Amino acid sequence: MDKNKNVNIKFSFDEENDIIYISIKGGPAFDSEEVAENIRVEYDEQGELVGIEIFNISQIIANAIKKKIRET
Repeated sequence: MDKNKNVNIKFSFDEENDIIYISIKGGPAFDSEEVAENIRVEYDEQGELVGIEIFNISQIIANAIKKKIRET
């Protein structure tokens, strides 16, 4: 992705499936890969990032908050 272009990032939340989708670039995904547990990235035909899916987002956030509280 050209670093000089403005990026219009959009977020959507699928409450029923507990997934947050971060749209980096418009257009369809051609390929995807799981880069970490519960995190999948999607690429277009040119191999540029188009989106990120984070599964079980509520649990991930809850665990992060619990960890932060324990640290204080």
